Amino acid sequence: MQRLQKSELKVLRAIFSAGRATRSAAARRSRLSLVKVSSILGKLETEGYILKDGKTRAGSGRPSYLFRIRPELACALGVSVGLDHFRVVGMDGAKRAFFHREYPLQLSAEPATHAQAVVDRLSEELARILAGELPRSQPVTALGVALPGLVDTHAGTWLLGLWLSGIAHVPVVRLLGEKLGLPVFIDDIARSAAFYELHLGHGRGARSFVLIYLGSGVGSGVVINRRIYRGFHGLAGEIGHIEHADNAYRCSCSNVGCLETMISPAGILRVFRDRLAEGVISSLQREPGELDLSKILAAADQEDRFARATLHEIGGFLGDACAIMIKMFNPQRLIVSGQGAMFRDYFAAPVDEVIRRRVLPEMLADYRTVFADYEPLQEAHGAALAAMNHYLDRRLRGPERG
Repeated sequence: MQRLQKSELKVLRAIFSAGRATRSAAARRSRLSLVKVSSILGKLETEGYILKDGKTRAGSGRPSYLFRIRPELACALGVSVGLDHFRVVGMDGAKRAFFHREYPLQLSAEPATHAQAVVDRLSEELARILAGELPRSQPVTALGVALPGLVDTHAGTWLLGLWLSGIAHVPVVRLLGEKLGLPVFIDDIARSAAFYELHLGHGRGARSFVLIYLGSGVGSGVVINRRIYRGFHGLAGEIGHIEHADNAYRCSCSNVGCLETMISPAGILRVFRDRLAEGVISSLQREPGELDLSKILAAADQEDRFARATLHEIGGFLGDACAIMIKMFNPQRLIVSGQGAMFRDYFAAPVDEVIRRRVLPEMLADYRTVFADYEPLQEAHGAALAAMNHYLDRRLRGPERG
């Protein structure tokens, strides 16, 4: 991409953002004239940057070619960091994940060592991948990292790990960039999941949507006019740390009553364990081994009254979180993603009930709540998408070439 002018990069970025784009769509997204875009598309196709990928017909007019980036043009790596593991995805120029790995993350009992241990472990495995584990030969253009806790994307700093202790103001972009020699982009887990939905999931047809992420904690990704809204220091949308009057659990942030202590996967498990310890009647009392989310879901599917009633109650708390975000941002859609989305069949009704009760009907015109088709690689894939997008944006801000 080194020889491309800014206008050509604008068209390439427009096609990447859309996945596939017609001439008119590329012109609209790049804000260039149709004549200019036609000329650029011809050049990009001749030089091997893009290719035709079928046709589309709008109304009774002539069919238009669809263009997409050649998959082999470039690739980005995406990483998502969990509490005891991290996942890596390799994504090609057509946004397809062609490589994925999961690695254990073992930290010592001393929190002061955690930040350096995470950076060292990531750089060790990523260096090995870059040195020859990728099954394709295209260059790695950028690295995206999705991190739990609080992230200042603009400063490139991991501010706080919350559930992952010992993390405070870690300059991840600088540290990984120096070790790996790549442009590095970081964001939090929830916004990375939102970026995935924006490009490849339920957010593709929406101008504005909100994602509530039920993972190691609870966060949100706010998309306005197809751009992620992060706030002044990247801390916008911390819905998991809004306190609820009916919740007495203490949170990892030290406050009492935060929503994530009830509606995150860890929170759901805690609620169930506490109530089972009180001796409630449930088939879960007879389950061997440690309680996990799959056992709770199986009990609910087998019509266990306690499991269903408790999930319905937790769904009401989730509904309160949804209602807050709807009233604040008036989105077209609200997407629930993360591991907790597995309870969609039991959350959907109480969520809808609370939203209808707490939100003005005028704010719900053409609105819908969607539970994502969640898979564990989506956060890393979203990080790769964000990294590629950030790389193209940075190129556009650079000096004109040619």
